[in-house]
Amino acid sequence: MKVLHFRLWACAIFVTGASAMGATQAQTIYRCGTSYSDTPCAQAVTVPTADPRTPAQKAQTDEATSRSANLAGQLEKARRADEAAAQQRTQAQTLAAAQAAKAAPKPQADEAPEKSKSGGKHKKAAGAAAEKVSKPKLSKPKKPDGFTVKVPAPAKTPP
Repeated sequence: MKVLHFRLWACAIFVTGASAMGATQAQTIYRCGTSYSDTPCAQAVTVPTADPRTPAQKAQTDEATSRSANLAGQLEKARRADEAAAQQRTQAQTLAAAQAAKAAPKPQADEAPEKSKSGGKHKKAAGAAAEKVSKPKLSKPKKPDGFTVKVPAPAKTPP
């Protein structure tokens, strides 16, 4: 969206600048290959720079440029309002999730795992025995059937 906003402003500035240049004085522009310059080169081709528009056409273009700039401003305001509302929703969801986590029931003292006399070394084993969770076995990937690389034998050099 920033790129679109920048392009609209760049177009507005370009059109305004181009119309102002045409109104003040036409410069001679030369095309030298694929570049343009105000100084001629060896194969210079003169580029016409006169504005062929009538004053009514120029006024119409200026009005369209002004409308585009106003529309761009309105679109930017709407985008900023949408972004602010989305940020508020995200903050509200984060706050609700944090409150839900706080309100979650905590395990009571009767349900807490007991420490063994060995300093808690077997706590993990006792918890694992209480909740047996099977992990999937990982297998080695199979070699593909359709692709084989063979390295050619080194070339024999004559003695």
